[in-house]
Amino acid sequence: MRGPNYTTARYTTAIEVAKSPDEVFNHIINDVPKFWPEEFKGRSSELNDEFIFTSEGGHYSKNKVVELIPNKKVVWLVTESTRETDNFDWTGTKMVFELSPNVSHTLLEFTYDGIILEGEYDRLVQICDMVIKEMLYNFMK
Repeated sequence: MRGPNYTTARYTTAIEVAKSPDEVFNHIINDVPKFWPEEFKGRSSELNDEFIFTSEGGHYSKNKVVELIPNKKVVWLVTESTRETDNFDWTGTKMVFELSPNVSHTLLEFTYDGIILEGEYDRLVQICDMVIKEMLYNFMK
């Protein structure tokens, strides 16, 4: 059960890449292990696929693809989670990838919509920006 130090947050970050929505979409659903900073097991390319992120630091996140609109949108739902260092649980959080064509580029908006520990909003921003603006962007360049 979650304690009083949990809160909800929504944070959106975006990148624009010189690729078609089809190319960007395919990277998101098929290349997760190449840009996500944690170990990846499972599949994320079809509706209802399930996958797990883990790290040496005791981070565990089981996710399910709950929405998939080709070349437009992918939504992951966290179905189980824990961070061993403090027993933080963000189960129920959604991670949303939305694509919009923009002439010869594609705008990718990523939104974290869910649970954080109070006082960790800056950490959320830092992690989302690192994964999307650095790791994913550099992978797709």
